[in-house]
Amino acid sequence: MRVSNCRFINFVEVALELCVCLPLYFSKFSKKDFTVHQLLVLLVLKQKLKCSYETLVDDLETRPFVVRLLGLKRIPDESTVRKFAKRLKADIIYYLLADCSKKISKKKLKLAIDATGLHVEDGSFSYRKRLGLSSKTRKNVKLSACIDTQTQLITAVKLRKSKAADTKDFINLVQKTAKVKPVKIVVADKGYDAEYNHKYVKEKIGAECIIPPREKTNKKHRTKGKYRKRLRHGYSKKKYHQRSKIESVFFVIKRLYGATLHSNSWPTQKIELLCKIIAYNTHRLVKTRMSG
Repeated sequence: MRVSNCRFINFVEVALELCVCLPLYFSKFSKKDFTVHQLLVLLVLKQKLKCSYETLVDDLETRPFVVRLLGLKRIPDESTVRKFAKRLKADIIYYLLADCSKKISKKKLKLAIDATGLHVEDGSFSYRKRLGLSSKTRKNVKLSACIDTQTQLITAVKLRKSKAADTKDFINLVQKTAKVKPVKIVVADKGYDAEYNHKYVKEKIGAECIIPPREKTNKKHRTKGKYRKRLRHGYSKKKYHQRSKIESVFFVIKRLYGATLHSNSWPTQKIELLCKIIAYNTHRLVKTRMSG
């Protein structure tokens, strides 16, 4: 098989291209043994391979071409990659996500917004039973995301370590995306139904907004809010059902990179989940490159 046709090699190349917008080192006092680009790509590869830090380092020993492609003079110790993950700030990966939006060739984005949950690993059933925790609800991290339905790339995310109403994150996601590229339409399910969400998209962003109103009443004249009342009179079902693509995106992320977070602290859980998001976007960009 030629290297250009190898999905894994293309994945590494695209991941490196995404990191170009970042500095090589975060501090002038860095030892400069490894660059930020190299270590960040290793964190993304860890999610792709669904392995531990130790297994990741062992796997690199069997991939000399990948080592050369990354420009590694030597393979880092697992503690080096682990400590980098602890030092890494979530804002750096948010910046990478925004840069992904710039790679979309369309002039205007068509957005879909939804949320899902990922489990936090807190022991097996027998271990939890021994501690008397088996009857308690397992911990979850809530992921709210915004995707471009044309390319299925994730453009913005919001993470929460506790349950919260979906509508809280709507404006934040649209705002982050609209700063990078113009938005044509935003679709979301009834969980995001609020007049202020419609008003923000229509008046601040200048885009179309389709969020079906909650069916508290069948009487159109009793629906509160100018924009919500308009939707009571009908909307394009074809445009609205593009929203289902974000559910497919969540399925792919959990299928390819796992639905469980293994980190212990909240900061490292965020980094682990954000690396899954970058791995997914890299996967989509590789698919586009190889099909184009």
